[in-house]
Amino acid sequence: MVTIPDGWSGDDKRIAKVFKFFAFAEALAFMVEVGLYCERVDHHPEWKNIYNRVWVELTTHDAGRVTEQDFALAAHMDAVFSRGR
Repeated sequence: MVTIPDGWSGDDKRIAKVFKFFAFAEALAFMVEVGLYCERVDHHPEWKNIYNRVWVELTTHDAGRVTEQDFALAAHMDAVFSRGR
């Protein structure tokens, strides 16, 4: 059984969260910073942005489930988001 991080939803296949910002520029800055991190660790989210919101789903496709890589990326996203608050 997977322990889903606080503020996230999901199951053993994927975890998800919606990040809400004050404006588009903040959402974009979040995606750029997280995107550069994703490139460094070679683990990429499924995500979309509409104005001040970023919808994120994390899963490790090769494993067919949520792995420690997803939890690490979720923690990084939460940290980046919290810094902007």
